[in-house]
Amino acid sequence: MFLVETARQKPEYARSVLSAFARCIAIAAFVLAFLAAGYDHAEARPRLAAMAVDARTGKILYAKDADGLRYPASLTKVMTLYVLFQDLKAGRVKLGTKLRVSRRAAAMAPSKLGMKPGTAITVEDAIKALVTKSANDVAATIAENLASSEPVFASRMTKVARSLGMRRTAFRNASGLPARGQITTARDMAILSLRIQRDFPQYYPYFRLSSFVYKGRVIRTHNRLLGRFDGTDGIKTGYTREAGFNLTSSVRRGGKRVVGVVLGASSSGARNGYMMKMLSAALPSCVAGSTIVAAPGSKAGAIDPIAALKQKTAVAAAKPKAPEPREIEEAKVVTLPAEVLAGGTDEDAAETGSSSDEPVSDQGVGTDEPRVLEAMISSEPQPQTDEPLPFAVKDKPDAGGQVLVQISPSAWKIQLGAYPNKQAAQATLERALSNGASVLEGKQAFTATAQNGNETIYRARFSGFSRDGARAACRHLESKGMACLPLAPQS
Repeated sequence: MFLVETARQKPEYARSVLSAFARCIAIAAFVLAFLAAGYDHAEARPRLAAMAVDARTGKILYAKDADGLRYPASLTKVMTLYVLFQDLKAGRVKLGTKLRVSRRAAAMAPSKLGMKPGTAITVEDAIKALVTKSANDVAATIAENLASSEPVFASRMTKVARSLGMRRTAFRNASGLPARGQITTARDMAILSLRIQRDFPQYYPYFRLSSFVYKGRVIRTHNRLLGRFDGTDGIKTGYTREAGFNLTSSVRRGGKRVVGVVLGASSSGARNGYMMKMLSAALPSCVAGSTIVAAPGSKAGAIDPIAALKQKTAVAAAKPKAPEPREIEEAKVVTLPAEVLAGGTDEDAAETGSSSDEPVSDQGVGTDEPRVLEAMISSEPQPQTDEPLPFAVKDKPDAGGQVLVQISPSAWKIQLGAYPNKQAAQATLERALSNGASVLEGKQAFTATAQNGNETIYRARFSGFSRDGARAACRHLESKGMACLPLAPQS
């Protein structure tokens, strides 16, 4: 009524008030739209999506919102490497080719290698930096050296994604740093994980690296499943605040191979635990073989909670959702502001802040789907027994060269890998002794057994460390090219 009366008496004043009111409404609508789009990082809560695929047959063994749009974060770098591998295979670059670092690339937000503008990095070191440290400055350097600019390179990435059948994925940069329109799905990331193994078997082994040495520094991987979950040979972690914690994994046991994708987990521990339980439940249903399929099948066999308790898989039809081209193609190439990026993109800090200080836990995964995970537990390896199996100690010839160790329940341990037989585990222990005599002096070498269905696996371990001693031992052994994971007491 006030506005109406004012409009009669003072039309110009009323128009200005109404104009200001309309502007306020417009601003409020914009802010609400911005928040709804998921860019209010203080409140954004990523939603979980997951998929497990038999890499030999393409059978989908588990799927949760597999076609729902998500942010890829540093899983983007798998496509960056796929494109780089294309150029390596074509001879356009070589592993020794030097890539120049621009001022723009050097200024990328962490995680980063910390390269200076005007310096160079070899293609091989660039590959290693992406698969271990997930370095954003290196990803941008690759893009700028293989194309006229990073946006042009990202356009090529999207075109390659379409050619592989990744129908709902679009890339806006080479790193995975937040950018509007950079989206993917669990299904599309499963396709990429399969294809990079299938198309580039000569380069895929880089994803197995647990560490590498760059200019005297030991760079450790973010992928804590390497050396922790039996048979893991890659491939990539990812994190930004709006994406949550992402992971693609490939696991081979015998002739069986399974690929898993987890997007939008609440922490690295939740993500790793979910992945291990999902793949443990899926592996018994995999088929042995020697080839890798190009893509998941079109029908999904969801892991039924009750059937999973009996280690069986129920099959149910699940059509992929139709793509939404406008949601992908019309997205603008707009990088989020620096103030939004600050503190919300550093994968190195997010990963090492939680999972390197403490061992990965199989329990308490904090997922929003407890019924399925509870059902999967029966397919997980049962709690290991620290069996004091004989270990040959050449400089102590008592008892025929064998020493039986007693494991202290209060000591930290280190794990160097998991193997299908005791001999392989003990060979790794011997190699460790030859590579780490000083840090392993007086420590107990042993193999810990665990059951995975009908299979027994043997974990190569040393015991008798303090927390800092276990970490120091792992740093030393990783500098010698060995995988190593510190384990807290009772692990």
